[in-house]
Order: sequence, then C-alpha cells, then structure tokens
Amino acid sequence: MTTAPNTTSQKTSFIRLGLAAACSALLVVGAHEMRARLSKGHPAPATPAAQSEGEDPTAAHGARPRTRGGESCDALKDRYGFQCPTDKALPTVAPDSKEADKMAALFAWAHPPKDKLAEMAARCELRLISPAMLEKQPPTVDDEQAKALSLSTHERAELDQTLRQMHESFAASVRQAYAAGSTDPTIGSSMSVQEMIDEIQDRSGDEFLQARRKLALERAGMATPPAAGADLPPSERILRVSASLGDDFEKRLADRLGADRAHQLLYSPLARPWVRPSTLLGCPE
Repeated sequence: MTTAPNTTSQKTSFIRLGLAAACSALLVVGAHEMRARLSKGHPAPATPAAQSEGEDPTAAHGARPRTRGGESCDALKDRYGFQCPTDKALPTVAPDSKEADKMAALFAWAHPPKDKLAEMAARCELRLISPAMLEKQPPTVDDEQAKALSLSTHERAELDQTLRQMHESFAASVRQAYAAGSTDPTIGSSMSVQEMIDEIQDRSGDEFLQARRKLALERAGMATPPAAGADLPPSERILRVSASLGDDFEKRLADRLGADRAHQLLYSPLARPWVRPSTLLGCPE
C-alpha cells in the first residue's frame, strides 16, 4: 500500500532549510560589511555595551557629546574573524578619565560662555589654542609622542602632513602681510615667521591692539566681523589668521582622521609638543 506523503513534515523541513540559508547569508553579508568598513578606516558598529558607557566630560562644557567606548582592532578581529589593517588601524586607546578631564578643562577655557566673553572683551582679551607655527620649521611628531597617543602609522603621517601644510600656509600669509606695499617679491624670504611679525608690530603702532579689541568684541557678539575680502591692515590680517588656526587644524584632521581623534589631537595634554594655548591681553590707550 502506498503511503501518502507527509506534507506537513515536508513544509517544516523547507522552512528550516530556508531559515538556515537566510542566517548564513546574513552572516556572510555582515562579515563582508565589517571588512569593508575597516578597509576604509571606519570603526565597526558599536556594541550595546560600548554605546551605554558614559559620555566624555567635555559634553558638560558645551562640547559635542562623545563616548569613551571604542575597541581596538585586535579585540574586534577575534569577534568577527577578519584581519586588521596594518596601516590604517583603529585607534587602540581612547582618552582615559584623567586625559579627558584635562581636555574638557582646556576646551572650556578656550570656549568660555557669553557673559565671560563680555568680561574679556572689556579688557581686549583673546584666548587662542593653535598649532605651533612661529618656528622656522613645522613641528613634528616623534616616536615617544606617537606612542603616548597610540597613533597608527597612518595617523602619524596625516598629523605630520597637516602640521607641515599649515606651517607653509601661515608663513605665506605672514609674508604677504609683511610685504604689503613692497614690489620686491623676495622680501621676507630669509626671515622666520616670528621675525616678520615682530617687525610688523614695530612699524604698525597700535594696530595689533586695535585688532585685538575688534576680535574680542566680535567673539562676545558685540561687533560685526568684516566682510569677506575686506581690505585690512597687515597686523589685523595676521591676528585673524592666528585666531583661526585651532579651528582650521581640528577641521583638517577631522576630514582625515575623524572628529573624535581630531579633537583629541588639539585639546589633549599629550598634544602640547605641537599645540600652544595662549592669552593675548591689553587694550589700546
């Protein structure tokens, strides 16, 4: 006697096979996506544990929120079974609590609240944080400094290149201001940036002090910045470029290394070899 096929059993088998195939496909796609993200220098998606960790203390001072989560490539490869890139590796160490607290304090110092800015404007005070640009040669990152910040080979090269490009650009801006009114194309070519700035100050009277007052008032929202392309005195041109160096540095690095790493390389105490906080104070009489 012929037994009728068990259609219920067959349907169950087909469903199980379909689910197994779908799961396998998801695993393959997930692994492929993970490899693709890391090959482009992007971190892997955060795990729920990493997402739930505390925010960086800079958030309390008006900085954009960031988490202290973040895992090394070596930790992720064990979980997902891929090979870590040797050059564009993920940062292996996030700022510890001590470093993060100092970063938050420096950010708060450089970006005071509006009422504090009004007080500073009354005494023509400017607070600047920017790469060291006044020497004849651009700052560089040595092995010890790279190790302290866990910089990958790629990150160190990008940081060195950014410092070099900004040094060249700033020197060109100062030389252009120094040569204002001169027809000699070689003027200032043998001088350091600091020497040119000192000479401009000597011959410009209180122009630097006037420019400092303008910028302090603008930062406090008490004056309107000049229009783009406005004809400005050499001293004011140099001061405005100097005041924008920190933001320019962070933006350039963010485009290359990501916002969090760029923020760290500007505000971390470990970045002092190439970053200088400074205060300019005093009004014209």
